[in-house]
Amino acid sequence: MPNQNPSFPTAAQPARKPKPESAAKFAKFSRFTHKWMSVFLGLAILVIALSGLFLSFKKDLEYLQPAAHKGEKGNISQFLPPHRIAEAVLALNLPEAQSLDDINRLELRPGKRMWKVRLEASSNFSSPREIQVDAVSGKILNLGLRGDQLWMDVHSFMVFGKATSYTTMILSGLTLFWLILTGYYLFFYPYWMKARKARRQPQADAAGQAPEAAVQSS
Repeated sequence: MPNQNPSFPTAAQPARKPKPESAAKFAKFSRFTHKWMSVFLGLAILVIALSGLFLSFKKDLEYLQPAAHKGEKGNISQFLPPHRIAEAVLALNLPEAQSLDDINRLELRPGKRMWKVRLEASSNFSSPREIQVDAVSGKILNLGLRGDQLWMDVHSFMVFGKATSYTTMILSGLTLFWLILTGYYLFFYPYWMKARKARRQPQADAAGQAPEAAVQSS
């Protein structure tokens, strides 16, 4: 007599394909996000790596950091006060130094008897100017650009604005965390599936032998 047991497929009723498991779905999702999120993180790492490599030579490149010149000999009691240095810088009538608001900082280098005056950058994509002034005589020793400040802003993405910098850094951290998780998951997933299949194989063999024994007994 024909087999009426609904648990076994017949010619008239083909077996239904099992639905994909949640682990397989998550593996597919992880593979997709792992690929495309790595593109974003790769670009961010590329900018950080190249700008950091360039900045490592700032002591050797005049564009990144002007060489420090020494002022005239004298003791610290002969050094000009900061307001005299600011007046000397403004007297140059540079486009970047028209008022005190254009001066970012004044730094004294006692060993070289020299004041470093850094001006404000005219824009996010420009390098600020540095002026070195003799601490004793007030003469201009050197006038150059501080390219390292621009490249530091590129390194931290601050050149694109504070909001962009914070957003990029936060997303880069979260992306890196997700790539680590999905990377480990995708690495161990085939081994886990192989082990799971090996555990289920004896049960499948036993289930396949059960209907054969039922048919022979009938």
